[in-house]
Amino acid sequence: MEPFNNMDETKYSILPICGNTVMSVVTLGVGQDVNAELAMQKRIGNYSVQFFGADPIVEGNDELFSKVGTFFPFAVGNSSRMGTASVLLNGNYVEKRVVHVEFIQFLKGIIGKIFYDNIWVDGEYAEYELFDYFVNGGNLDQEGITVCQFNMEFHLPNAIRKHQFKKFITRIFNDQRYAFFRPVRGNHIRLYFVNFMNPDCTKKFISE
Repeated sequence: MEPFNNMDETKYSILPICGNTVMSVVTLGVGQDVNAELAMQKRIGNYSVQFFGADPIVEGNDELFSKVGTFFPFAVGNSSRMGTASVLLNGNYVEKRVVHVEFIQFLKGIIGKIFYDNIWVDGEYAEYELFDYFVNGGNLDQEGITVCQFNMEFHLPNAIRKHQFKKFITRIFNDQRYAFFRPVRGNHIRLYFVNFMNPDCTKKFISE
């Protein structure tokens, strides 16, 4: 489990055992910071990883992320809509009405892939509406989409969000597909999840 540092957080990933393979990594919430992507790119080579990043704020994100991968100028959530999101503008987080694209539509319809090595979720509260996608029998399973690893930041959990978080973590534990590691608790909670159930993931990342 290798660390890849952004300015204010650390993303984790297990890299492929075999060098002649390509990783697909998605960033939800670029936040004007691609240090982790650059570190991974340097670690495994420019031609061994494909980055896809989504953030509803174009300024400061499009040009920056386009240096490492493909940038998409919208938020990602559980439905396609115009809605309010917490976004980084001029160094501060503010509420702004932006375009949202549904998670499956983004992964399968826009990027056009069904196998993802890692997804880095830092969607400024949007993570709570994505919980159901990752459980057994959820939307990802229904659409035949595999996610081998994901990092998720859970923002400022109030009483309602703490209940959602507890329900999600309990379900993940009971499903026995993802194990979770590297807990960080501050104002937010960060966890790193690894898929030990899917044989395509374990074959690619974990030696027998």
